Amino acid sequence: MTRSQDPFPPLPGTGRACGIEIELAGLTEMQVAQIARDRLGGRIEREAPHVVALHGSTLGKLRIELDTALRKLGGGRLVQQGLDALRGVIPVEIVTEPLDAASVATLDALREDLRAAGALGSRHGVLLGFGVHLNPARAGADARVIRIARAYALLEDWLRTRRHIDVTRRILPFVDPWPSALVDDLVDAPPDTIEGLARLYARHTQSRNHGLDLLPLLHDAVPDAYAAIFPKAADIGGRPAYHFRLPDCRIDEAGWSLSEPWDDWLAVERLVDDPATTAALSKAWRAHRAVTLESRGEWARRAGALLSDGAAA
Repeated sequence: MTRSQDPFPPLPGTGRACGIEIELAGLTEMQVAQIARDRLGGRIEREAPHVVALHGSTLGKLRIELDTALRKLGGGRLVQQGLDALRGVIPVEIVTEPLDAASVATLDALREDLRAAGALGSRHGVLLGFGVHLNPARAGADARVIRIARAYALLEDWLRTRRHIDVTRRILPFVDPWPSALVDDLVDAPPDTIEGLARLYARHTQSRNHGLDLLPLLHDAVPDAYAAIFPKAADIGGRPAYHFRLPDCRIDEAGWSLSEPWDDWLAVERLVDDPATTAALSKAWRAHRAVTLESRGEWARRAGALLSDGAAA
């Protein structure tokens, strides 16, 4: 399979969109909104303390907020002063509507404007660990969702080493790897239905804090059964999209762009459409698991070698 030279090739399927979330420091919500307005047009509106929206831009609505559960405690003066004091550690987050690939390229141009204005990313400080989240729309039958889960399971460790995920993000429980036993089950006994995938996933984890968080997608796919399957995550809202949380935000680093997380996700989708490489990786995973002391780092190296021989890398 020939790789596109376009840094933002469309997602496989017809008309698929992808929402994007970018976490950063170094700028306030209002500064980010003003820079976005200069690039994209639109009208700024403050919706709540530490929450600003840009309406009517060329990318639709952008929501820009101080990203923390503390903000939900309300607008009291002490809460707001506490949030202000924590700036630089708590990220400002930009949340887009679902975008097509061409619009992602426009967002990437805004990313460069923010870098020039002083935006800071994952590696600027030891406590930061900011990320970029992609929310690619679900497409295809249940079988493709299951194959995407298996492809991610096989590639996750390689993706982590490929981009050298920030040490803070690896230590904090925001992007924990999927359990190896979940990978085993997806490789050796993949379910036949998306409800079967939900039940399999729930046996191994009910946390959102993984590099690929399937809970919103599964809630959308099996709304009637979801609460019983995921009693520890029953309050998670559903949406027909994957939630790819793994990538770092390196917005302050020259040469980095949104094309890196975009390409990481496309690597997963390319593997779904490459049965030969999938079979080779599955066979290698079984051999890896048969070696008791072999590390996940060793698996990442083995997977990378197989990908370099195939079409998914």
